[in-house]
Amino acid sequence: MHLRARPQAVNCGEKKELRCVVKTVLGYLAIGLIKLLGKVSLSRAQNLGARIGKLLLARRTRSREVARVNLELVYPQKTAQQREQLLRDTLIENGKTMAETGPMWGYQPQQTVGLIRQVHGEALYDELMQYDGGKILLAPHLGNWEIINNYVAKRQHDITIMYRPAKMPSFNNWMVSRREAIGCKLVPTTRAGVMGLFKTLKDGQLVGFLPDQEPRRPSGVFADFMGHPTLTPKLPHEMLKKTGAKAIYAFARRLPDAAGFDLYFLPADDELYSDDAEVSAASMNRGIAQCIEICPEQYQWTYKRFKRQPEGMPNPYKAAKVP
Repeated sequence: MHLRARPQAVNCGEKKELRCVVKTVLGYLAIGLIKLLGKVSLSRAQNLGARIGKLLLARRTRSREVARVNLELVYPQKTAQQREQLLRDTLIENGKTMAETGPMWGYQPQQTVGLIRQVHGEALYDELMQYDGGKILLAPHLGNWEIINNYVAKRQHDITIMYRPAKMPSFNNWMVSRREAIGCKLVPTTRAGVMGLFKTLKDGQLVGFLPDQEPRRPSGVFADFMGHPTLTPKLPHEMLKKTGAKAIYAFARRLPDAAGFDLYFLPADDELYSDDAEVSAASMNRGIAQCIEICPEQYQWTYKRFKRQPEGMPNPYKAAKVP
């Protein structure tokens, strides 16, 4: 008589080790792909990105449906046909942003900076850098924000930016090293990282901050963004009030036909410095919307910006049954 062997239980430690190995392998694969893209021309990288965008458009992907919900929310005055065209353009431009990671991290700094064609509002940047106190560049997810770091380095200014560590440690370490190679200092989205930002500002230095990421509920306030209550980070308001820092907006617009990028610096209005966190957040969201107005198709509409809503209001992505 043959006894059937019982299945072996997998040790929890072995599972954790396996996950670690998988993340490491995926991290190195991502590094290899970005390095490969870093060896091609900007035109080829953008062509690949456009193809990625078209693939996302052709199927009911999460990116396509999130962008569709967002565009319906913020542009109700547009016709359905106009929104569909903007949706198509958005996915193509977002695909280009993804593919441009290769050139942004793979090119030599002088080569990347050579892609900048015009700088609009440069006097605002100069004025900010002459301020004795802390300085903040509020850079929304618009166009290609990575190239802003290269401009700052070209001007021989140090910048500290907060980043969310990648889930793949091998990729995360490489990503940090590439950004630091051009003179950036990176701090993680931890308590220690936040304290690092405050110290940088109190020392009169420059901080770069992505103001349009949805924070955790205790770290945000609801403020209007393009006609809708949006959970907005309180950290910029706290940095401004506690350190006496000044801020402007910054983004890089992608030019047609791989011609490069234009940089834009826009002023903040006085309400950004309000003692009221909600008033300040609403001001910041207006500033972000003014940036978006210049090239709306290059904004990251594929992000669930309106996921958390005030009590009693539905999640628009769940309501639309987004994948």
